[in-house]
Amino acid sequence: MPNIVYELIDLLASLLRFIGLAIFGLGFGWLAIDLLKKSSLWQVQIAAFLGLAGVLIAMAVFTAWGALGAFAAGAGLAILIWGMPKKEKKDETKE
Repeated sequence: MPNIVYELIDLLASLLRFIGLAIFGLGFGWLAIDLLKKSSLWQVQIAAFLGLAGVLIAMAVFTAWGALGAFAAGAGLAILIWGMPKKEKKDETKE
């Protein structure tokens, strides 16, 4: 096979890894935020935080930089979406 085919397959594989790890980071970030918010036990909150930090540290050592960036972007997006406090809607009805 020509070298261009191998390059295209490598590019496609890298793109799929980037998208997959971004989605995995989004899901893992949601899980960590959900456990932090809904758990009343401080041990569970610490385990959720250390789990998220541990996965980021392990990925920094064992994966490519693009994969780490995709996971961190997904987890950061999850924290921004679901971690922010909800704004209360003001009911302004005039009687």
